[in-house]
Amino acid sequence: MDVPELLRSKGFRITALRTDLLGLLLRSDRALTQTEVEERLSVAVDRVTVFRALNAFEEAGIVHRVLDGAGTSCFAACASECEHGNHKDAHAHFHCRACGSVYCLPTVAMPTVKVPRGFKVEQGQLELQGTCKACA
Repeated sequence: MDVPELLRSKGFRITALRTDLLGLLLRSDRALTQTEVEERLSVAVDRVTVFRALNAFEEAGIVHRVLDGAGTSCFAACASECEHGNHKDAHAHFHCRACGSVYCLPTVAMPTVKVPRGFKVEQGQLELQGTCKACA
């Protein structure tokens, strides 16, 4: 699915920012911070507009957020089966301690965890840390 078609399927109007932003995240081999996104966009926009677009994409199930080792939000494109308010691409993330990059590991599924009676798991994260292949 191309970027404009994906945006339309999620109910978004096609704008230069949204097209550029989503294309950037879809092409990236790792999760990007908002600052990295802003530096790589080809359209000039303010921080608040980028922040709002990223949050809207997250709510719509187009991108997901993961924290890096310093607590900064990073954003990566979701799998196609995610939907509005319901992310279905639960997978591990790898945080490189050398360069700080965060990578999605879609082939590493979240483990099934049995919780005590009365508890309900709504979200979980599996973060692996070490050295990425570029830094090794």
